[in-house]
Order: sequence, then structure tokens, then C-alpha cells
Amino acid sequence: MAPIIFPTSTAPGARPGEGSGRLINCYAEKLDAGARQEFARRRVPGLTKLENTGFNGCRGLHFHNGNLYVAQAERLLRVNQSGADFIVTNVGSLPGTGRVTFARNNKAPVPDILCTTEDDTFIITPDVAPDSLDDGDLPQALTVDFIDGYFVWAIRDGRVFFSAINDKTVNALDFAKAESRTGGLLRAVGFGEQLVLFGPSVIEFWQNVGNPTGSPFSRASTFPIGLASTFAVAGNELGFQSLVFVGSDNGVYRLDGGYQPQKISTPDIDRLIEKVADKNTLDVTVSITSGHRWATVSGPNFSWTYELGTGLWHERASYLDDHWRGVCSVQAFGGWVIGDRTTGDVWLLDANAHQEGDDPLVMTVYSLPGASFPNRVAIPRADFDIIVGQGLVAGREPIDTDPVCFISWSDDGGNSFGVPLKRLLGRQAKYKSTVAINRAGTSGRYGRVWKIDISDPVYVSILGGEQQGDVRSR
Repeated sequence: MAPIIFPTSTAPGARPGEGSGRLINCYAEKLDAGARQEFARRRVPGLTKLENTGFNGCRGLHFHNGNLYVAQAERLLRVNQSGADFIVTNVGSLPGTGRVTFARNNKAPVPDILCTTEDDTFIITPDVAPDSLDDGDLPQALTVDFIDGYFVWAIRDGRVFFSAINDKTVNALDFAKAESRTGGLLRAVGFGEQLVLFGPSVIEFWQNVGNPTGSPFSRASTFPIGLASTFAVAGNELGFQSLVFVGSDNGVYRLDGGYQPQKISTPDIDRLIEKVADKNTLDVTVSITSGHRWATVSGPNFSWTYELGTGLWHERASYLDDHWRGVCSVQAFGGWVIGDRTTGDVWLLDANAHQEGDDPLVMTVYSLPGASFPNRVAIPRADFDIIVGQGLVAGREPIDTDPVCFISWSDDGGNSFGVPLKRLLGRQAKYKSTVAINRAGTSGRYGRVWKIDISDPVYVSILGGEQQGDVRSR
């Protein structure tokens, strides 16, 4: 017998034959000491629909005092919870279709909420259409954020403008300039006690030193890598507080504090990002479920999720798509609300949901190649250690009540797979169900790669496997 080894982190490699396993829509979680395997591969949290706004393409989210503001194409919507229901209100026109940023100050008794779009900065109130800030002292900004009582706007030419303290008024002289390198600014983020200024080739860290005129902040340090694009950073959202961003060198970094971001991406991710011609199509979305802190880096044809607690990566893709539909996030309604890239759906990231709305959430695991290169191995039987008996008593027949998995294999290094074989995962409490393949042929000289697909919406945990094998000469 030889173990079938499933990965803990996805790594497809530059070519299929070079890969060392993949996790798609599932992640590895370490089990307690004494478990029969070290890791379980579990399905990622699904999406439960709160409501549909009727307008497409999420541009940004903000939550305050029970009001969830959703910026969609040309429109601002408000979502409120009433018992078990959610109610959508059309607040009014919010011109544009590009991504936006929201910020809120500490003004009492009613704080100011601002939204900066590609064309203007708007004042946001619950029952009145967004109104232009219309302050001639503020140039057109890329983004707005808030720190230490000040609204902070990033201007593309490198300037950073500050509001009056806990107010939305702007003085034409209250600005600073990021000028440790040329290139201007892409984003200004309030992060803990730091104002982090992201340029295209450098990151500057500024501290509030109480300057009486101009900027209250002064530069404290720099980091010699910039930001790939304006929305390729997230994590300063309330409740998350670790910045994750795509750097100008095509790597992904995390910053938990201090002045030295840590690179967290693998060469596989770096290559994917490097191939993206328009870096403005990159974004990062963060969230938390069941103690896991997720940061998903998405491009036009990929989404990779990093779990900050374990440092492990997995791939994420929505049904019939090559990347995740989720974009933008905010802590709201007792969880994390996620926007939709193309539709007007507003989602709650839900660890107990095994679908994305009505769409399947297909979990796919590729094993590491079991090889004895260049010899071939006869495999009379393979057994898979999967938690069984998780079907539901009531539900849709058979996907809820009698779930199955599909198993296929490749003998050419993962380039092609045979016709999948269906195996039962067991109705509820059928804990003796066996997931096995008999007469699985002979592996190629590059070893056997196993693939397991599960779409049925029940709890799933893949622990490992064993395959019988007799080595044959090449």
C-alpha cells in the first residue's frame, strides 16, 4: 500500500506535470493531535443571498447604524434587515461604474459619510440621493479613507489632502506630498496608527505628529515596492485589520503592523499576476468565517485565497467561471457581506452554505503525483478517506439526501483525466460507506494523479487515501 497524498496548499505549477496538487473551492485545516490524518480538506464557505438590488456590478460597500450602502453601476442602494427579511431602498444616482471608496468620521451626534468615485466625492445620507461635496479646495481624488479624525484623499499627482478634524470641509493648504520617489499616488489607507501611502513604486508610512499647519502627518519610513493598482489592497476594513496587497513586483504581501510587509505569494501566483496586462483588473477582497481570515486575490481569470492563520493558499472559482464572483466586503448583519461582480446580488459569506445561491459550489482536489519514475505501477485498488454519512434526512433528492463524489485519474502528469467514476458518500448516519476504486489500471511513468470532484451541497471533508501498487518495469 502507498499513501495518496492530497495537498495542503494549491500549487498547479508552470505546467500540469510540474504541479504538486491543487485545492479548488476547498482549503486545508489542521486537525488535532491523534486524528487519523494531519489535515482535512474542507469546502470553502458558500454564499447566502440577502437580496438583489436590481442594479448590476458591485462598486463598493459601507455599513453604519444598520444601513448597508451598496454602490452599483450609476446607483446607490441601501439594504436594511427587518426580522429575517432584507429590504432594498433606492437612495439615488451615484454616477459612474468604477470602484468607489467610502469613509466615515467620528462627528457627533451624526457622523459624515463620504464616497469618492472616479468623478467626484459625494455626501452619503440614508434617505437623500448622494450630493457632491463640491469643495473647490479638493482636487479630484482617487480614494477617500479616515484616520485620527481626518478624512484623507489620495490624489494621483502624489498629494494627500486632509479634512478638518471630524468635519468634511477642506482647506486648500491642508495637504502633504508623497515624494520619496516619482510616480504619484494610487491609494491612501488608514491602518492602525499609520497612514499608508501606496505609490506605483514605493510605500510610505506616515505618523500623526500633530503638525499645526498643512498635514498633521509626517513620513516615518518607506518600503521599496509599490502597489499594482488602486484596488489591489484590502484589509483595513473594520474587524479585519491586516493589509493584504498586490505589489508592483507582482508578488502578494501582508502587513500586520510596522514598516516591513511580508511576501506571502508563491511563484505560481506571481506568474499569474505577471501575465495580467491591465493591472487595474486586480483586486483583493477580505472576510472572516469560523475563525478563518480570508484574503482573495482576483484577476480577470483567476482567484486565489490566502488564509492568514495558516499561511496556506487555495483557488476559488464560481460555477462555470474561472474566478470568484465575490468582490468588495464589509462586516455587517453579524457576518461578512460580499458584493457580486456582475449581478445585483448581495451575499453573506456563510460557512454553513455549500452553494453560491442556487449555483453549485464545486469542490475539486488534485492529489500529488504518486510516482516511482520511470517505473509504472499496477493499481488493483484505491481507497479514499472521506468523511461519509453526511447526507440530509430531508432535502432535494438526491443531491442533499444521497450525495456522491466523482473520481478520475491522470497518468500523464495531470495533463488529461479519464471519465470520472461516481461513488456514494452515504446517506445520513451511513458511516460505514466505502469510497474506493477497483481495477484502476496501471499508472504511467510519471505516476498517478487522482482528482475528486464534489458538487452536492453537504458537509465534505477529504482526509487522504491509500492505493495498492505493484511496481512494473518501464
